[in-house]
Amino acid sequence: MLWHAQGIDIDQAMLSLATYLGHAKVSNTYWYLTAVPELMALAGGKFERFAEDSGDGDE
Repeated sequence: MLWHAQGIDIDQAMLSLATYLGHAKVSNTYWYLTAVPELMALAGGKFERFAEDSGDGDE
């Protein structure tokens, strides 16, 4: 949640965290975040803004 609030590049931070934890695959690290409702709400909001901004305007 703090990474989102600080505007940190989440993909890069996850790679760093995966390396720190010794995970061979970053998907093993992402698993820990799947059950956090607040984080999923933030991600959903970011996706909605992305979808709105990248629309072609033909609606």
